[in-house]
Amino acid sequence: MVVVLVLAVAGVVSSNTMYSYYRKGMSRCVQWGNSYKLAAAHVDTLIAQDAVLVKSAQNRQDGTLETLSADQVNTAQATLESAQRRRKEIASQESANPMMSCSTKELTPKLNDETRLERQWTGELEKLIGDLNAAFKPLLVLYALDSGVGQSARKELEAVTDGVAAFARLQKHTVDSKTLQTLEHAIQKANADVANSAPYSRCNDDQEMLYRAADKVVKAGNKAKGIDCATQRCVALTFDDGPDFELTPQLVSYLQTEEISVTFFEMGQKVQADGGSLTRRLAQAGFPIGSHTWSHEDLPAIIQNHHEGQQLDDTAALIASAINVPVNFVRPPHGAVDEASRTYIGRKEGAAIAMYGVDSYDWSQGATSASLTRKIMTQIEPGSIVLMHDIHPHTVEAVPEIIAKLRKQGYRFVTIPELTEEYPRAGAVYYSRDDILRM
Repeated sequence: MVVVLVLAVAGVVSSNTMYSYYRKGMSRCVQWGNSYKLAAAHVDTLIAQDAVLVKSAQNRQDGTLETLSADQVNTAQATLESAQRRRKEIASQESANPMMSCSTKELTPKLNDETRLERQWTGELEKLIGDLNAAFKPLLVLYALDSGVGQSARKELEAVTDGVAAFARLQKHTVDSKTLQTLEHAIQKANADVANSAPYSRCNDDQEMLYRAADKVVKAGNKAKGIDCATQRCVALTFDDGPDFELTPQLVSYLQTEEISVTFFEMGQKVQADGGSLTRRLAQAGFPIGSHTWSHEDLPAIIQNHHEGQQLDDTAALIASAINVPVNFVRPPHGAVDEASRTYIGRKEGAAIAMYGVDSYDWSQGATSASLTRKIMTQIEPGSIVLMHDIHPHTVEAVPEIIAKLRKQGYRFVTIPELTEEYPRAGAVYYSRDDILRM
């Protein structure tokens, strides 16, 4: 009897270990597969744009642009050609691995092999993005000749500045005055340049200055709160599809009692339903609010169907009106995002894309509080962003147990900027602390 019991317990432990191994393998594979596709699409876009830019620069090497030297143009050309070659090599490697699909039928070692390749390619593509951006920075003066490009850059800078200014107001009693003054100076300069119709290159510089100053405020705020996600086990919990007028208040009541930070990604039509009252109460309680579109239409479909006005712009405006803070994160319905939608959100809204590396599957048919708790606990890692939904009773029911289990493992609960130690970049994609596509 004792032997049978020991064997049974060993079998359960082994089964749980294998399930955890599989779930981690699957979540990593999906996450890095998506990262790779987005990075590849952006590199393709950059290569096409930069090819036009370098040709224009070569045609203007006649002294009409004194700030642009022949060496700078040649460096840009060489960097572009190198990026084109490496992009083709990576595409060829991908073609040589046609079965990469993160299929539920795949064994965990196969999932891990796919993840390794996707992570490697993503890293290489991110380097190409950085190299191209650096090499082509001197050529941005050419955009001064295109009034449309300059106007677009000023609109993006204005959107980013509005968000950073609201962030600065919220941090007045959290960080030291010197750090805040540096940010306020960057805000003043950006506003002045927008008002004075600054060219593309200056808008680009202003945006980088804003981010550097805002990052220092984020880090100072973290230090004041004792947050150090480089050494601590941090996790960012997020809730989509709300607000639900019965369940969300129940969830928030518990979270406030336990002093837990989470982020809510809300749908415009639900915010509108009560005039933004519940959304306003959430923000006043200190919970960050992001956009989850107006009615849960996928981001690629929004762009293809020309629904940006209601789905994205109206939702962002409605939430900003309710909480007096511009939206700086958009959560894609169904996790669907592509180059066109990412670019639109970055340029028009000045916002980032909040993805996730841990899916609770609380939305799936037959999900229970036990099933979603198990899925989260088997996938969770330091630096994770977790997806849940505050519209399901079983999710709200599960949260106390999830919090207790994570606390027992030494986790602390933070917002996405606290997790990443940076202010969200316009058009960047955040999967986890260690997987951020800055584009």
